[in-house]
Amino acid sequence: MARRINLSQIGGYAEEKMEKLLRAVVFETETRLKLGSPVDTGRFRGSWVLGENQASAYDAGEYQPATGKYRGQTQPPASPALEKRVSIGYQAGQEKIGNVYHISNSLPYAEALANGHSTQAPAGWVDLIGREMQAYAKQQADRIGRED
Repeated sequence: MARRINLSQIGGYAEEKMEKLLRAVVFETETRLKLGSPVDTGRFRGSWVLGENQASAYDAGEYQPATGKYRGQTQPPASPALEKRVSIGYQAGQEKIGNVYHISNSLPYAEALANGHSTQAPAGWVDLIGREMQAYAKQQADRIGRED
């Protein structure tokens, strides 16, 4: 049976649904960027940061010389570091409509890796994730819209 909503509650109901969608998209985008990141020492993967209403700079640690351990692999190993969520002015699960969410990586070699400098990730992989997230957002909006 469909949920009944009083006319005076439609705005709050719609906002609740939109914020649920926003949470899903922000979380999934960060996850896909981390999983798609080329890994040698893990510093690049660990340096993705979420910012609310601001882009932020973050560095996952001191420079470590590349070991080449994962060079040539197309699927880097899963990392427990994926559980760590770095954020500046942002609290996961508290996304609100009207705020702007930034996911960035400020390491000096981030642009080179996004442009295909690593054999683990092809040129344009970050843009591809952006396009995938547009489709993901539409799918999630349909799913959330059907929920009571």
